[in-house]
Amino acid sequence: MFAAALLVSLALCSALSAQATAKASTMPVRALTAFKDGHAFVLRDAALDPAAGGQVALDELPKPVLGTFWPFVSGGDARLRSARAGVEDVRVTRAAVTLLELAQANVGKAVELDLRDGDVLAGELTAIPRHAGAGDVLLVKSGDRTHAVPLDRVRGLTVVGAATATIEVDEQRPRIVLDIEGGGDGARVGIVYVEKGFRWIPSYRVDLGEDGQASVRLQATMVNDLVDLEGATVNLVVGVPKFAFADMVDPMSLQQQAAQVAQAAAVAQQQRFSNFLSNSIQTQVAGFNRRGGAGETEQGPEVGEGESTEDLFVFPVENVTLAKGERLVVPVAEFRVPYRDAYRLDVPMAPPMQYQQRLNDQRVLELAKELAAPKVAHVLRLTNTSAGPFTTAPALVLSAGRVLAQGHMKYTPRGAAADLEINAAIDVVVDVEEHETGRDEGVELRDERYARIRLEGTISLHNSKSEPVELEVVRRVMGRIDEVGSGGQSVQLDLLRAWADTPRPRWWGWWSWPWWWYQHNGFGECRWEVQLAPDERVELQANWHYYWR
Repeated sequence: MFAAALLVSLALCSALSAQATAKASTMPVRALTAFKDGHAFVLRDAALDPAAGGQVALDELPKPVLGTFWPFVSGGDARLRSARAGVEDVRVTRAAVTLLELAQANVGKAVELDLRDGDVLAGELTAIPRHAGAGDVLLVKSGDRTHAVPLDRVRGLTVVGAATATIEVDEQRPRIVLDIEGGGDGARVGIVYVEKGFRWIPSYRVDLGEDGQASVRLQATMVNDLVDLEGATVNLVVGVPKFAFADMVDPMSLQQQAAQVAQAAAVAQQQRFSNFLSNSIQTQVAGFNRRGGAGETEQGPEVGEGESTEDLFVFPVENVTLAKGERLVVPVAEFRVPYRDAYRLDVPMAPPMQYQQRLNDQRVLELAKELAAPKVAHVLRLTNTSAGPFTTAPALVLSAGRVLAQGHMKYTPRGAAADLEINAAIDVVVDVEEHETGRDEGVELRDERYARIRLEGTISLHNSKSEPVELEVVRRVMGRIDEVGSGGQSVQLDLLRAWADTPRPRWWGWWSWPWWWYQHNGFGECRWEVQLAPDERVELQANWHYYWR
């Protein structure tokens, strides 16, 4: 069946080659919606030329994501009948770049052939007979003799007098022809599609003020490897849309040879169901067909106020002129938000001692390095009072014009707080201890005997700064928490919640954890909120246990 469909497709290409007489039309990009993952929703359109005869051809074929290519007409009484993609034979003139092409361009002229055996043959190049399966031969008339010289014997060719450096060749050019009925005043024709090749990279600059307010600036770096833009509207999207078939190209692209198309179809058939499940759509993207005015290109981009569309937030940038291969940086937004200094300590989780005893020397060194000397992190807690969300991006932090650090801004919805980590607070000294306090042998759980290992941990803190600090401390342990001192709180976590907002420790994959660990133990989390005055010391204690066999 596929072979029959392929023959039909090739027949349509031949028919298009013979019948398509529509003059190629230019459809500039009017609007482009850019996502941070490199996908772009492209709107291209142009006024319908009454002299087009009901057909509009486009030689620039995109490579759209499967199912996202949509041609359209609007205005007047125009109606789209069909869109047909195929290949057209065209005669083009281009530079002659090979020895054979230079010879073909200069048939009938006096030449000198530099042969590989060292001889030189001078005469008139009369013809280059060609036959399928045979090598190329140059016929050179010298005096009353005509020499047939195989091309592979020729090392160089010199044309006596003016040489022709171009050649006419037949090329197959893919094109899309839109068949349109009607027209009238205001009729326009265009296409929309999603294609990969244009992305935007956000970055923040955070200037801290003494009044507890931070000036936050957002700028965008546009990376255009897709299509030329001239006076277009570019919509910069904050959010994560999903394209269910992002790894599959729409057949209208015609960018594959017939054999490659057949192979891709076979692979797609095998991957159909797995792709469908792994790339399930989470967000319906709509409302991006708004056209922006072209404006005068010398005025430069103009950024409008952001707006929310479904689960996405859009910053429109008008009048963007950016050629394919170029990059452009534009300011997007600026606002003031309240902030305060906070300090956070995450104590890394240690594996059970019985697990550590099974490690080789190299693993022991790696584990000691991971657990050694946890540092208190100085964070800026920004309350997002702006009109839209913060997006994930690098953030340069300055105070009084001096650089403090570069942090990592994370997605933060409007009204929530974002913790921007800037530096390690080395003036807050940390010491962490953990030791076994006892064990109960022969504990029976579901007809199996285990040892109940009891542990105690202490976190010692010393504020050597000259001002007080507000410190949040988190300690995660393997097992079940029995008691938390110093006003702390605890919670038990299951396997999923344990790694919800924290990456797994490196040592987790060094051993295959037995089923009974998950059955009888788990993960505990202790939290403290501590106010430390200058030169104050405090100890935070917790007790927990786990079962081992």
